[in-house]
Amino acid sequence: MNPNDQLNTAAQPPSPAKPAAAGLSRRALLRAGAGASPVLLTLASGPVAANPFANNGTCTLASSFVSVATFKSRNPTATTLACSTQNADYWRNLAATIPTTPSLNVSVSTLLGSTSSSFNGMLVKDVLLAPLPTSGGVQTTGELGTLQHLIALALNLNSGFITPGAGFDLGYVQGVWTNYKFNGNRYQKPGSLIDWGDAEIIAWARMLLGYVLL
Repeated sequence: MNPNDQLNTAAQPPSPAKPAAAGLSRRALLRAGAGASPVLLTLASGPVAANPFANNGTCTLASSFVSVATFKSRNPTATTLACSTQNADYWRNLAATIPTTPSLNVSVSTLLGSTSSSFNGMLVKDVLLAPLPTSGGVQTTGELGTLQHLIALALNLNSGFITPGAGFDLGYVQGVWTNYKFNGNRYQKPGSLIDWGDAEIIAWARMLLGYVLL
């Protein structure tokens, strides 16, 4: 399995909309990252500003994240580490309002790589809008929530809303998804402390996408 296969083409969606002001609570993030799992927020040499591109526009790899408690002790005023100008809700809204957008009319396997997921053959737009008929927005739990957030990261990379760098590119996001499915819905890195479930992956992705740590 090679998670580094790249997509070379994707259509640019309409003019960027301001990201939604949604966020995970600090309690939810602490539940996701407390104890043995070192996750969620990157260490920084100095305080991190709570604004888009707070991490100099470069998304932070999962392996560079540590616990929320450690991060907050070093960066008490930080609320996000956004490296993207669009979040998952932007792409869901685009799927609802302009469903003919070409970048949304590819399969999950085309965008992120073929896996055993039941979503493998579904179109990206249908995954973003799931579960129908009353989805209530982007999901923040389970395989669907993980997939929706990884789709958002991949679409942002393809559309220029994230600048690849420091090892973070489309192949990296594809690798997170294929690793997650290969390991029974766990993202695992041999030789490291990373063994993440849906909560940890979603929290990491939401921080990169600009959702606010309350």
